[in-house]
Amino acid sequence: MTFPLPRSFLVLAIVWVIAMTWRLYPDFKDTLRIDGRLASLTDYIEDSCGQRIGPSAATCLEEARSTGRRLVAREQGKAILLIEAPVLGYLLVYLPLHFLAGRIGRWRLRSE
Repeated sequence: MTFPLPRSFLVLAIVWVIAMTWRLYPDFKDTLRIDGRLASLTDYIEDSCGQRIGPSAATCLEEARSTGRRLVAREQGKAILLIEAPVLGYLLVYLPLHFLAGRIGRWRLRSE
């Protein structure tokens, strides 16, 4: 059984993916969101540990780098989900409903 892809959805998905990639890709590499504003990873590390000196600065820098990398990865994951939203919506909503409608239609034809 094949699942035809509606042309309007295909056009919407292509436009969405291109637009969101165009919008989000420049900030994708090392940008993270802190209190609603975008900052680069180096700015985050500098803000976190800029005033420390001595041994506490080294541990702060390492901790800020690991936390910053984790936050960047989280932002990248959100960006990927946002870019792929129409495709995921199609897979999670339309395909199961289409499959269910086909099964119900076949069931009704058999019962008649």
